[in-house]
Amino acid sequence: MRIQTILALTDFSAAAERAVERAALLAVTHQARLELMHVAERGAVRPRHLDDRLHQRARQLSHRHALAVQAQGGDGDAASAIRASQRADLLVMDARTHGRWRWPTRATGLLARMLRASACPVLVVQSDPRSAYRHALVHATSDIDGELLRGMRRLHAAQTVELFHVAQPESGLRLACSEAFTRALQRRRRSAQPQQPRVRVSDAFEARRNRVGMATGRLDAARQLAVQQQSTGADLLVLAHDRRSVLRDLLQAGKAWRLLAGSASVRCDLLLVPQPPARAAEPLRGSADQSAVARRWTQAT
Repeated sequence: MRIQTILALTDFSAAAERAVERAALLAVTHQARLELMHVAERGAVRPRHLDDRLHQRARQLSHRHALAVQAQGGDGDAASAIRASQRADLLVMDARTHGRWRWPTRATGLLARMLRASACPVLVVQSDPRSAYRHALVHATSDIDGELLRGMRRLHAAQTVELFHVAQPESGLRLACSEAFTRALQRRRRSAQPQQPRVRVSDAFEARRNRVGMATGRLDAARQLAVQQQSTGADLLVLAHDRRSVLRDLLQAGKAWRLLAGSASVRCDLLLVPQPPARAAEPLRGSADQSAVARRWTQAT
């Protein structure tokens, strides 16, 4: 992920302005061009002198950070933002949860529409951008081939990268992780020592709240990620997301929604990377791997 152009969306709210400041910090780090665009939710009142305010904000950012900042015109709607995102390497925005993120907004709101259409990663900013990220928590179970890890290295977004593997149910076992988890965990641990001292590997067995949840049959990935984030104090959560349809979002909240405003909500920033095409699952190897996972669960409890 070589970042040359960053697109930041704002509606001039406090939450959106935090996202703009984070985009500026990342643009400085990567010496990238920053594009600023006003995009509001449907039905929002268009501010007076919008173009003047947008150009003034762009000039402020340019002077403060010594950046090339361009104010993007347009209709101020999601369609304009989607077109602009096709030219960007990173899209930065707020979660738009300030009083409007309610069902069915999770399926039809601005963030949902951008995740559905954006070809580039989407950084959802929720915290104050005081400095560079210190600790990035990567949902590594969906990153068997290491795409998220490689992207994090190229992004230079955090001082420490933690690869976290969630527990998943497996048929034939009372409670265990999948074989893919076992193989990926072993591979990550081999590669993380000692040549990558800033890469840490963890799993759902480390935090007590996750072990208790698994003992009661609560193996939800979003909840495990939230518990681990709160346990480690990670300020950036990285996960792959698939393009969910409007109907699917209406019927069931996805991980991104649950981590932003649902029952497993976190207060850190989220980097949502488009999910690559799914591959066929590898065949099961037999009972040897399963017994190793079962032993790990026994030791953890």
